[in-house]
Amino acid sequence: ILLLITIIGTYGAFLSLDIFFFYFFHEVAAIPVFLMIAIWGSERREYAAMKLTLYLIAGATLALIGLIALYLATGLQTFDLVLIQQYLAVHPLPINVQNWVFPLIVVGFGVTLTLWPFYTWAPVGYAEAPTAISMLHAGVLKKMGAYAIIRFAIQLMPEAAHTWMPVIAALAVFNILFCGLVALTQRDLKYILGYSSCSHMGYILLGLACFNTIGINGVVFLMFAHGIMAALAFALTGFIADQTRTRNLDEWG
Repeated sequence: ILLLITIIGTYGAFLSLDIFFFYFFHEVAAIPVFLMIAIWGSERREYAAMKLTLYLIAGATLALIGLIALYLATGLQTFDLVLIQQYLAVHPLPINVQNWVFPLIVVGFGVTLTLWPFYTWAPVGYAEAPTAISMLHAGVLKKMGAYAIIRFAIQLMPEAAHTWMPVIAALAVFNILFCGLVALTQRDLKYILGYSSCSHMGYILLGLACFNTIGINGVVFLMFAHGIMAALAFALTGFIADQTRTRNLDEWG
């Protein structure tokens, strides 16, 4: 039942053309993950579930402040994304408003996307989660963060995007290098996949920082490709771990 609720939240978020409903379904998808890790996870499941929840709540709170500020700044009294896009295409927000609302949305949803340095919940969360949850969270739920940044930050506040993109590019490089190097030191296969997944999210952020059609097209392709790759990799890890009763590379021989 919890897995189905998470899937409903995922579908709802990606199908919503209303900012409020996107946020609502985004949270619907995240809440059952906490319970599934805390109840059916591995040895450190309670620590992993609590860390994941605290980070995601902090990010969601920042994002909510940004979205409410966007709602108030437009003055349209609606969360309808199509109407807001049409209005902002003609009457863009003042640059000073964009410059403080934009980072709230990017960092808020960037926590879901494992933006450096707010990524530390992800490797432990994936490692301690049951296989199905690791597959769904790494493969699909993570992409909600990138989707939200494209939809709400870049499309609605392009001037602020120009201003902030060098900062995002720098953080993306930290994501790629730091998480990639940490992945190389791990011996638990789920931790290797967790950290490498965070490293891959750096390429998504770097593509967004390019702020052009090719970069954003590449981001969408990479989101899809990583979703398939991460889910299959966690599925294989779960299968092998069930057979061998260990995820430690040194014990596999």
